[in-house]
Amino acid sequence: MSDSLPAGGDTPTATHTTRTRRMAEMAAVVSAATALAALLFGLFGPTGAGASRTPGAGPGVSTSPSPEPAETPSASPTATATGTPSSGPTPTPTAAPTPVEPSPPLPAGWRRVDAVALTASLAVPDGWKIKDDDALHVNWVSPDGRYVIGLKRDSTYGSTAQAASIGELAWYRKTAESKMLDLAHTAGPLEQGGKSAVRLDLDFRWEGESVPAHRIDLFVAGEQGQVYALLVEDKHVAGASALPGLFETARTHLRTDVR
Repeated sequence: MSDSLPAGGDTPTATHTTRTRRMAEMAAVVSAATALAALLFGLFGPTGAGASRTPGAGPGVSTSPSPEPAETPSASPTATATGTPSSGPTPTPTAAPTPVEPSPPLPAGWRRVDAVALTASLAVPDGWKIKDDDALHVNWVSPDGRYVIGLKRDSTYGSTAQAASIGELAWYRKTAESKMLDLAHTAGPLEQGGKSAVRLDLDFRWEGESVPAHRIDLFVAGEQGQVYALLVEDKHVAGASALPGLFETARTHLRTDVR
């Protein structure tokens, strides 16, 4: 046998060596690719939804998206209502009762009387007697029959002092009914117990009498749509008359709408 190899041919040993070297090179390439993939994974992480990497947090650390910043308060102050909050329907205001004025001391020889049916009270001299007393009016007469103090309450001529004075004067002028002859009068405003009132002065003579008479009427409205009328009369004026003093004392102590 010849010891020489065929020209151009590879020996088994050379072939084995070449294959081993190629496999080592491929393993090195695969190893390098694997290392590169691991590096990329560590840097960027998975690309799935809901994960992100915060710079500086380190490999593989993911955080959820940062929340939106809270709204910044306004630098200018906000106006605040200063009214008291309503706690329900506004109550309807209730009218306060009319205060009752304290009565001054009664003069000597006078007494206070209550006209219950008329919801009023007033003062009359001692010894005077009641002549008429009903739901409409009441009169007191002096012992000699010369003077009269009376009180009436009605709404015949309206609910104001002015209307009542006009209506009453119109009736006085009806001679056939009032029996008042030669009537002359004066009228003017007055204050009574803090209310507007009307004073009516009458000069006349009674039918069948020759001596003149004088009467003073005071009209003041009440709280129930009715008008109070205080009258003081000198039925036979002759010389000096006590009428002015009687009227002033009676009206000073008059109280209306007494409950």
